[in-house]
Amino acid sequence: MRNKSLAFIVAMVVTGLLLSGCTGTSNTGFKALEREATETDTPPTGLKLEQFELEKVLMVAEANGKKYYLGQGKQGRPSCLIVEAAEPYFSHSGCSDSIQGEMLRISGPDQKSAVLVSDGYDTKELESSGLTKIHPNILVVTN
Repeated sequence: MRNKSLAFIVAMVVTGLLLSGCTGTSNTGFKALEREATETDTPPTGLKLEQFELEKVLMVAEANGKKYYLGQGKQGRPSCLIVEAAEPYFSHSGCSDSIQGEMLRISGPDQKSAVLVSDGYDTKELESSGLTKIHPNILVVTN
């Protein structure tokens, strides 16, 4: 009888630990979004993100004359990549509900791709295909 009680208690503790890993504060965010927003973090206007409620948007990189913003909604979804070009016509964005790996690939009117990846994602294959890493979460076509 004692062994059954001990087994039940251990099972309950393990179940609680496993469930707490699936709920609550899960790792759905980007480390890059952990800082406070400043005036420079205001994304371009006119992009079609109205359908998404983003809790936070921060400019995280500049390359090739463009500014790159990460945006995220409640509980880490959706994750958005916003590309602001000097010429507003070339600015573009995209959002995804993915939380791991290669999350999103977008291309603007200039046909230059940008890829959003999760924290810690191994980007060697993407880089060997011609993309350049400009931020831990963003790779772009530079030529």
